[in-house]
Amino acid sequence: MFRPSVWIAVLVLIVSGFLMMTPGRADLSELRSGWNADPIWYDGLCEIATYKATRVIYGQPRDYTARVFTNKEQYSPKTTTKASGASGIEVFKHHRRDEVPTENYTYYFSTMAYLDAGSLGPVKLEMASQEDCGATFKSLVVEGGRMRYLQSSYFPGEGIREGDERIDRGVTVFFDGLTLSLRSFPFGSGKVLTLEVVPPQIDTHLTQVTPVRATVRDVGKEVVSLPIGDIEAHHLVVELDRAIGGAKRFDFWFAAEGAYVEGEAGLHMLVKHAGPWGQTLELEGIERRAYWLR
Repeated sequence: MFRPSVWIAVLVLIVSGFLMMTPGRADLSELRSGWNADPIWYDGLCEIATYKATRVIYGQPRDYTARVFTNKEQYSPKTTTKASGASGIEVFKHHRRDEVPTENYTYYFSTMAYLDAGSLGPVKLEMASQEDCGATFKSLVVEGGRMRYLQSSYFPGEGIREGDERIDRGVTVFFDGLTLSLRSFPFGSGKVLTLEVVPPQIDTHLTQVTPVRATVRDVGKEVVSLPIGDIEAHHLVVELDRAIGGAKRFDFWFAAEGAYVEGEAGLHMLVKHAGPWGQTLELEGIERRAYWLR
């Protein structure tokens, strides 16, 4: 017959094993792989990725082309704009352009996620949409441990909503910035990360802003067939605690080490994505260009 001390020891071993299998709360230091300090981000150019895309509107998937512009710049916390000269803090500006046609008119979405260049934590997110029925605007600005937000929608019963949310900057990320920040996931390590995610904002209606718990898992390498060609990629699955945009699970594929993507080897860029509201992205092309020059 086991003595009480033996039963206690067995119980401790069982609980310890369970805790080891259960994903713990991760901080953003887990996402610092070094790609974000690569010299390529100081060449004065912008990474411009073009994707074959779909989104469900009026119950039907709509085909279109999405463009994502990524570059480093200096950000002013005082004005929440690009800083003049070398002042401010260094951020990534991750700008996504979606122009989705329907039978009657086109939906235009412009979404800019600003991430701290070192930690890849949230700094600011803005989304504006326009279609023939009206326009929507959203602004989320992180100040210390709080996120100030303003949303405006033309839909009946919605209108203007503003306020602030308490966030933990050490574990919080923008969902609309995951296509950039997850490039730093510790691929191949077997780690399961648990983060707090500000829900996706790319919608014409008012959207949720309170962070939700998300688990990020690496399900391994795969060869994916894309418009740009066959590419070896790391497949990540992001699962939210509650459904957003019609789903709780979302998939991201990032170029594996040494994968040839038009000369962008080693930067783990997004090559495929299945997101909310029936959105999909498949890489069509990549270039580096100073699009702001005339």
